[in-house]
Amino acid sequence: MLKDLNFENVGSTVENVALPTIGWAGSGALVALVPDKRKKIVKGALLGASILVAAATQAGAKVMKPGTKVLSGIAIRQGVDLLQDALRSKYAITDASSSSDKLIAGAVGLACPDGSCHAANAQYYDAVYSDTYNGSFPALNSPEHYDTVYQEDMMMEEASSSFA
Repeated sequence: MLKDLNFENVGSTVENVALPTIGWAGSGALVALVPDKRKKIVKGALLGASILVAAATQAGAKVMKPGTKVLSGIAIRQGVDLLQDALRSKYAITDASSSSDKLIAGAVGLACPDGSCHAANAQYYDAVYSDTYNGSFPALNSPEHYDTVYQEDMMMEEASSSFA
């Protein structure tokens, strides 16, 4: 298996992963700029247009073209987003939810409503790592308002005034 690994195979794999990811991320960024009341329409339009354009440009080709890979990322992102929008109210997951509801919600990305899973991970991180490392990563624990340029300017002013 690894004996067949070469630069061409790795490059092809990176392309197959990166191009749909670019489509996924780019379409998400585009939808983020749209007002809330028009998001479903834009998502549907992006989904339909990306499928149609991909089908038209790919016709007759034996190998998937790079543009089609980007368009597939757009279609997947917008399709999943629309599916989540449609199922969000039906699968509101709680501790009392059935296993089948949790399974379906997990499959379509609704297992952690309102980012609660991320909050649980953050609490775990704080509990385990804040005591373990005891603040030994100052860059990670610096205040949000920290401004390197401002700090450097202040240090330069202090240094120049001490030589005056």
